[in-house]
Amino acid sequence: MDTSIPSLLLVLWLKSFLNWSVVVIQRHYMIRTFSGFFCISLALIDSLLSFALTAIFYLEDINFSGWHFTRYHICLLTQIACFIYAMLHWPVFLLVGLDNFWTLSSSSRNTTWTQKLTYIAGVCLLWILAALYVFWVPDVAPLLGDDEKHRCKLFSSPQSSQVLAALLLTATCAIIYSYAPFEKWRVQVFLHSIQPCCMICLRRIMHTFLSTWASFLILMIISPLLKIEMNAHLQLNVVWLSFLNSFSVALALCGSSFAMNSKKSETITDGFCSWYFCFTYGADEWNYGQQADRIQVQKH
Repeated sequence: MDTSIPSLLLVLWLKSFLNWSVVVIQRHYMIRTFSGFFCISLALIDSLLSFALTAIFYLEDINFSGWHFTRYHICLLTQIACFIYAMLHWPVFLLVGLDNFWTLSSSSRNTTWTQKLTYIAGVCLLWILAALYVFWVPDVAPLLGDDEKHRCKLFSSPQSSQVLAALLLTATCAIIYSYAPFEKWRVQVFLHSIQPCCMICLRRIMHTFLSTWASFLILMIISPLLKIEMNAHLQLNVVWLSFLNSFSVALALCGSSFAMNSKKSETITDGFCSWYFCFTYGADEWNYGQQADRIQVQKH
């Protein structure tokens, strides 16, 4: 897609403002998880990139530590950023999911300084590996734009649509499975290893996620239908990362509800969704359903 440099700079500044707005509002939760630290790093990198590109655009010719930058380098630096950002959707989603599973499986919810340093090191390592991959892969090449008209050629990331498709497929399967009427078949398939009350917890978890992110999810679905083009730099933003973090928390809670044998209630929040799952209520509801089935069988 062709984008003019002034509009590109405006969009970059708006994205940086949106990123920092979410980070500041959710500052109490950003310093607790890997997702939060990556969001902070993304906001910092976007801000530095916006400052650098704006300075190059207005000064037109900059010499910095032996490096010579002109307006041509605005498109080049933006395309490099797009290549790097396009590589990060799947790695970030997988690492955020692992972090949430680890956090929910641990007995303590407080983040220690050791964990924070580990998050910082992991975030830095992830950015470095993505940059090295982009510079070392021979297939990655910049797209030449129209320098006279101050326009850049940018591209979108296929990983963003892939992650969204996997998310929609997983959420759809979870909803169908939790509301399916064949309870006896479900128990027989898993050899009675799953507590029936987990189905109630699964419904609540998916309802909490969808009720919070429904508008954003609808926007992500209809954007391709409306032919709204977004380059790879814009596709990776703090709101998108928070959305993926909430979904990974939902998956972690689903896994925990199937793995836990004890009945307990717990409240967890990621800054956007307030998760509450209770095994006792689900068990009571299941027992009531079983009693109703037995009464019907006795009548027949």
